[in-house]
Amino acid sequence: ISPDVLNGNYGKECDIWSLGVVFYMMMTGKYPFDGNSRVEVFNKIKNGKFNMPKNASPECCDLLRKMICVNPDERITAKDAL
Repeated sequence: ISPDVLNGNYGKECDIWSLGVVFYMMMTGKYPFDGNSRVEVFNKIKNGKFNMPKNASPECCDLLRKMICVNPDERITAKDAL
């Protein structure tokens, strides 16, 4: 769930966030945001803080940062991500 959706908004930018989460999971086998409760996970999502994969290239880390960006206005577009 993107922070936009948690705040009651939905736009195409949410899909980029979700793709970034899937990309992260494909690279690590883990969720970028986890916790012991829904509240804890949602707070982490709203803050947008996650650990970069240790063996990821600088280019992958850059793309992840741009896809999993809390501010939807600053989030990379699908065209630019491609």
